[in-house]
Amino acid sequence: MTKSSIENRSEATNKITFGVMCNGFVLQAWQAECIRQLLDNGMVISLLIIDDNEKPKNSFFRKVGNYLGKTGLYHFYQRLFFNPLAKKPVDLSEELSKVGIIRCKTSKVRFSEYSSEEDVAQIEKRQLSFILRFGFNIIRGKILEAAKYGVWSFHHDDEQKYRGGPPGFWEIVKNDPVTGAILQRLTNKLDGGIILKKAFFSTINHSYSAQIDNLYFETANFPLQVCRDILNGKSSYFDDKQSLTKAPVFKAPSNFAMLRFISKIIYNKLLFHHNEVYHPEDWNVGIFNKPIHEVVKNQAFADVSWLPNPPKGLYYADPFGFLVDGNLNIVFENYDYKIRKGIISKVEFVDGKFGRIKPAISEEFHLSYPFILEENGQIFCIPETAAINQVRLYKRDEASGNFCFERTLLEGFLAADPTVFKFDGLWWLFATHQAQSNTKLFAFYTDNLSKPFIPHNNNPVKTDIRSSRPAGTPFFDGKNFVRPAQDCSKTYGGRVVLNKIMVLNPFEFKEEAIGFLEPPEKSKYNQGLHTLAAVGNFTLIDGKRFKFNFDNFKFMISRKFGRFPGF
Repeated sequence: MTKSSIENRSEATNKITFGVMCNGFVLQAWQAECIRQLLDNGMVISLLIIDDNEKPKNSFFRKVGNYLGKTGLYHFYQRLFFNPLAKKPVDLSEELSKVGIIRCKTSKVRFSEYSSEEDVAQIEKRQLSFILRFGFNIIRGKILEAAKYGVWSFHHDDEQKYRGGPPGFWEIVKNDPVTGAILQRLTNKLDGGIILKKAFFSTINHSYSAQIDNLYFETANFPLQVCRDILNGKSSYFDDKQSLTKAPVFKAPSNFAMLRFISKIIYNKLLFHHNEVYHPEDWNVGIFNKPIHEVVKNQAFADVSWLPNPPKGLYYADPFGFLVDGNLNIVFENYDYKIRKGIISKVEFVDGKFGRIKPAISEEFHLSYPFILEENGQIFCIPETAAINQVRLYKRDEASGNFCFERTLLEGFLAADPTVFKFDGLWWLFATHQAQSNTKLFAFYTDNLSKPFIPHNNNPVKTDIRSSRPAGTPFFDGKNFVRPAQDCSKTYGGRVVLNKIMVLNPFEFKEEAIGFLEPPEKSKYNQGLHTLAAVGNFTLIDGKRFKFNFDNFKFMISRKFGRFPGF
């Protein structure tokens, strides 16, 4: 895209109006957030379709029966221990006081609900763009076509693995590290909607309430993102085929399943705290004397050269490099567990030997991921500086070899692992946000590095724990433009995913995984890999192991249990 097309781009001016199927003005907190995001971004709610069906009343004996029946433990758990913020009631009566209302009674045929022709006709008169389903049950019939873009409904699970419910529950029981979520346009085929948005999150296996909060709140922006695509003319996925799934249908868990669930929650919580105290991450930097396309193709890690083991209490990670007079210069994060802070260090690698490790960039705040960018014969470093809510550019001084602060590239964004590259005539800055640092990918662009970066028109451009967070230098493999990303589904920085960028412009982003790079199996650093950097005929990686660290032990014990004498 050219400079003029960036500055003179035209957007659709059609106003998007929507309706909400619900039980009244009181909605769950995540649903209220979803509606507020739409309203805050110019969408207009013009109709509430309120469920006017008579609600069945549970008698005292039926309630008692629920607690004494085969799903009794689940009901007890829901009542006594399950209290997610996402499901807290929020009264929107004041905000929606001027919105039109239709109260609908539906007819039930087996498990499905059908609206009357009169109600459908009233809804059609509103000329809605779409309807959000936050009420009713399984709906079918003409109401699904009463709005231009249909009825949109959430399913907070991966529809290819889990149908039914409870949402986000069975992943914990089955030790599934990933939990999916979709927004779909409903069709008359049960579990056969058209997928509009899909995301994958890390399963929070030690707290079901936290699992639900993460799933629900972090997908509340899905309808807004689809609306942006509609306005930008990038919503061709509405013509996609219906989703096909043969996933089993899950129901409320039996008492036996609940015992498994509770035991897993307790075990996972204990394991989480144990690992934080006794098994922190220990990273080191490795070098291949091969270009990146050979390393990726052959995945031969036998000849990796590792930096000498860091001193106690430190680790080395996130290596990037550049060449000076043919000699390899490596910059990397040098993290100190004692002060909980990283600096950027540098070391030369000449004739197969490492020089002395020296400071490269040191600030009062934490630094990591020193991404190297070479442009017009000059060498720049863009480290992670999320601690000060900025993305900063440092320039290498040729005389001293030191990196000095040049300017701020991005302000007011908590960017994790900022990665800058050129694609199709534009400069791009990719980073995840620290609030979802392993999951939500954001993109920014400019036509000139001296100008401010502009946010992508539909951030976040990707939500996927398996392949979002940047993991090194994008590169061309002779056929594809490849973006390395971290797979954090099983552990932070578990492996590197090689994503082929298919579409990238200010309005769209599409990529697909074409390969994986596993940590070096025969190395002692074989528990993780989260950086892959190209430097001429060299390739840099890092590797992870878990190792007891006394400085981390003191910090964690102090944080969890209060100060002990002498700590």
